[in-house]
Amino acid sequence: MKAIIKDVLSGLLIFVLIMVLEFAVTLPFGEPGNESGDLAVYLNREFLLTAIPAAILTYMAAMVTKVPTIVSAYRKSIIWTVVVLGLYTISAVGNDNVGPIFGSYGFYLLLLGVFIGPILYAKFKRLT
Repeated sequence: MKAIIKDVLSGLLIFVLIMVLEFAVTLPFGEPGNESGDLAVYLNREFLLTAIPAAILTYMAAMVTKVPTIVSAYRKSIIWTVVVLGLYTISAVGNDNVGPIFGSYGFYLLLLGVFIGPILYAKFKRLT
């Protein structure tokens, strides 16, 4: 139980760091227009540009937390993905952007990046 609580807390930190990454990758593009179509395109590009850095971030987080087994890597992947998905859901509902966020395929690639990081770490370290 203690490990799960630590994983949830580290998932919160990962979400915050993903927000920082999203801010950094979208600085050159400016803000979207006022129409919801513009927002959907903007959010999709934001998520697409953040997917690979998010995978690298979760890979490094798995390295820092010293994942001992492949099972714990899968546990971290699932917990971190659920935490990120939950916080994006709260953010989407609060900002009335459910359609643009969940309608963009970039969002699902971002979630895949969060999920795949610890698993890649476990595979590269040949954990059992």
